[in-house]
Amino acid sequence: MKTMPIDQTPALVILASESRPHFKDREGQQPAIDRATGAHLHLVDVMFAFNGRAEVITAKVPEPGLGKGLKVGLPVVFTGLVASAWENEINGKDRHGISLRADAVTAKAGA
Repeated sequence: MKTMPIDQTPALVILASESRPHFKDREGQQPAIDRATGAHLHLVDVMFAFNGRAEVITAKVPEPGLGKGLKVGLPVVFTGLVASAWENEINGKDRHGISLRADAVTAKAGA
């Protein structure tokens, strides 16, 4: 899968909600595991503001990469943030999108 790094230096990135575990199944029984580290993945929602526009985006972060003291409303920074395109077929319909993954998320210095 091809990935593209995301430069967040010109953006304002604010933690929008507490992180939550990511599951492979809809029932929430099978935790999603990070292929690179073997750690459980968490979903992190942030408000990403750039060029006068803001969007809430979700990134997957391995559990050890969740910074200490993260609170909703704090400016944060991702380490190793990349975007990956995905596609699959579900119930006969082609679906596609972009997935975001980071090695870590921490409070922005000086925040």
